[in-house]
Amino acid sequence: MFLNMSTKNHKQMLNTPKYRYHYANTQEKKSPNATFILDKLKKHLQIKTNIDLANILDVKPNTISTWKKRNSMDYELIVSVCEAYGIDLNEVFYDGNTVMEVEKNNYNKNISVVTREYQYQYVHHLGEDSFINSIPKYNFPFISGENMRAFQVTGNMMYPTLEDNSIVIAKQLNPSETIADNKNYVIISKIRGIFINRVRTLYDSPDELLLINDNKMIPQEIKIHTDEIAEIWEVKAKLSYSFIEEPVIQ
Repeated sequence: MFLNMSTKNHKQMLNTPKYRYHYANTQEKKSPNATFILDKLKKHLQIKTNIDLANILDVKPNTISTWKKRNSMDYELIVSVCEAYGIDLNEVFYDGNTVMEVEKNNYNKNISVVTREYQYQYVHHLGEDSFINSIPKYNFPFISGENMRAFQVTGNMMYPTLEDNSIVIAKQLNPSETIADNKNYVIISKIRGIFINRVRTLYDSPDELLLINDNKMIPQEIKIHTDEIAEIWEVKAKLSYSFIEEPVIQ
């Protein structure tokens, strides 16, 4: 059964905040062309011909053809019909690109996590996007920004600052940025692998960095030549799996 609506009913239906808002947005967003919208509307109305659509819209059949040729239409009328038939406006006015763009943006916010089982491969496949895309990605609440990556700590060299198996979230340093003494960094060595340490510059040897352990039981210091370094990531946050249980004072 077709539903014909008068102009008065159209205006009453459009006089709601929801559809005033949507109609205004259709003027700003890049909607698909008129043919696409009308074909989508026919699909949701479960009809096949322009004559059937014209009957529902209460317009002359040649009006539909004119809309398609001019790539323009009576948006208010289309919106009111969608409202009358309970059709989601997004399903009619937009193709999948809007939704896909949102999903893409959310995906881009996810941070790649280099867990211990991927660390050898990470060094071996440096600069390969296909490998980075294959490792796990997570969306960490309250942590955002470009060029972020997470690395799993292996060993207790940085205890108690960083525990074994904890995760550090770091931002990659650009070549123009300088190391800040005594901050924690992830150093990617093309020869020796991944180091997560406190770093200090050597003023008497500018081509080397000193990697320092925080664990006093393992007071090892490692010198690494800058030519050996493929990437430097500044640690911005950590996720710890350990729970320190303190006694309750009674």
